[in-house]
Amino acid sequence: MKQAYYKLKGNDAIARMYNCPISLKFSIELAREIKSKPYKKILIYLEDIINLKRQLPLKRYNQNVGHRKGPSISGVKSGRFPVKVAKQFKKVLEMAKSNADYKGLESEKKDLIIKGCVVSQGMKRYSFQTKGKRRLRRDQTTSLEIVLVQQGKFVKKIEPKKEEIKKEEKKEEKKQEAEKLELKEEKDSKQEAKLTQKEQIEEQKKILNRERQKRHE
Repeated sequence: MKQAYYKLKGNDAIARMYNCPISLKFSIELAREIKSKPYKKILIYLEDIINLKRQLPLKRYNQNVGHRKGPSISGVKSGRFPVKVAKQFKKVLEMAKSNADYKGLESEKKDLIIKGCVVSQGMKRYSFQTKGKRRLRRDQTTSLEIVLVQQGKFVKKIEPKKEEIKKEEKKEEKKQEAEKLELKEEKDSKQEAKLTQKEQIEEQKKILNRERQKRHE
């Protein structure tokens, strides 16, 4: 597969898929339509193509393709519904989105944008023809590469070092040990208080018994 014409930066997320069994011509047309557009809108657009609600306008590969009803899309009325291509593009877009989430690119205010989409010819595979024919045929494949970019400035997440993590863990352990010691001291003090109360009650009982004995005498 050909390399992308752009260099990846901190606010980019990329996804690739090689040798997909889809049409190269429809892939080129779809890549032109989705480039430099927001991720969420393109996801809805691909779902509409899969559900046969919106057609893909064909500007370049439109030979022997009839016109569709309604207004023109992207200045063209000829179009098709490449369901297989749309499903493959959706899968690659979701892969790029998961990579963007891992890097922490998307936010609530700013949406991701498709920075670029590279389509190239994949490996040619041989397969047998249908109906028991022995003649071989070449099946062409397509390779895809999609890059998502975050709008605005990208603030890189600074991950803490291992030494700092160990220090924080030691501090937490010391805090936990101190809390345990405090709980033990509280329990001991409560037990001592209970014992002192019992002793006082017993002494009072003894005094009362002595007074009763003296009265009887």
